[in-house]
Amino acid sequence: MVSKLLKTLLLLLAIPLSGGLAQAQTVEAEGAARIESSVALAKRMALQDAIRQALMQANAQISTTTVTSRTGVVTDNMRFSAQGRVTHVAILREWSDNDHYYVKIRAQVPGDALIEALLKAEQGGAAGQAGSYATAEAANRYRRKVAVSQFHVLDRTQIHDLPNIETELARELERRLISDGRVLTVNASQYLLPLSEEGVISQRRILGALPPAREPHQVASEFAESLGVQFVVTGVIRDMSVSNHFLGTKIRHLELDLFIHDGISGASVARHRVSETMEEHVLTDLHPADSVVMSEKFFASPFGRKVDQMLDRMVGLIVSDVGSQPFTARVIRAEGNRVYFDAGGLANIRVGDVLNTYKLSEVPVKDYPGQRALGYTENPSTNLIVTQVQRLFSVGELAEDITRLAPGDVIRFEP
Repeated sequence: MVSKLLKTLLLLLAIPLSGGLAQAQTVEAEGAARIESSVALAKRMALQDAIRQALMQANAQISTTTVTSRTGVVTDNMRFSAQGRVTHVAILREWSDNDHYYVKIRAQVPGDALIEALLKAEQGGAAGQAGSYATAEAANRYRRKVAVSQFHVLDRTQIHDLPNIETELARELERRLISDGRVLTVNASQYLLPLSEEGVISQRRILGALPPAREPHQVASEFAESLGVQFVVTGVIRDMSVSNHFLGTKIRHLELDLFIHDGISGASVARHRVSETMEEHVLTDLHPADSVVMSEKFFASPFGRKVDQMLDRMVGLIVSDVGSQPFTARVIRAEGNRVYFDAGGLANIRVGDVLNTYKLSEVPVKDYPGQRALGYTENPSTNLIVTQVQRLFSVGELAEDITRLAPGDVIRFEP
């Protein structure tokens, strides 16, 4: 037993073990998985096993335990583990026999020890028994992307002392979402999306630089697709009126509606109303009109402090609402089984992640009178295994050659 362990140890010592190397290593590795429920699942597990083997080659960690007695060695155990991240995975070959599926890959293994562990694998278990990357943890890990558009104003006479507050609210909300860090954002404060009385984006034209929507009631989804986002956030300034009270005191009201729309279907995800009331003392308090809207001086005023609180509340509402929705992305290019989609490292996509793919129908489904588009039918296709991740996009391979995807089709994570 000891000689066998020493032989294995010598082989591993020949492999570079320094996890802190700044330069990435290129390694080739093979993985295997038993074919049980489906070939697609076996391929996914074999790819994960190959990634573990690549990590083991580039950054193996060895721990030994020896228990001795007076008569000699009783037990001798050795554990091998690997920790790190792989990038630029290329599948060189894949094949199968009656019981197993095999995958050979080439991958880059960065040496930066500060990179968060992609997986922790142990040798000694049967090949293909590792858990899936796409666990429920990934649902919270993925960062959704939202566009924050300009707020509507019901009564412009109420904001005469707050120039451009409808656009500054959107910009400040987007800035705070960036600082929060749980979602990705796009500044769309130059666009005013049409809203119905119920807050539904339902008209053809957006006030801004974008062209009219192709279909009525599909403004939100086409707007989201044009900006590359998964959700659209907009709102309404319902009330910013001022009421005069005795002894130079004024009461200012602040009431906002916040709307969140799904960027794939265009459907409303959530609607919130937030409101505040504050007293302004004419003789002693700083008036918001005396400062630039959303500036430090503005937030020092009683009105500005209330706006500050409301903005923080809205950030929490947005993050909670979009985080409860499935993570989605759109196909931006397809080359056979190789698919590019518009979410990458910034969205916390990782090599080895497994996502579901959906082929969208070419014609939207309409209601019974045929006047209102309800969205596009999503036809399930197959799994997509992520093989390469860039900052703004990722590349994956379809597990099965069932349906050809096209730009605009949907990639979704569903645990």
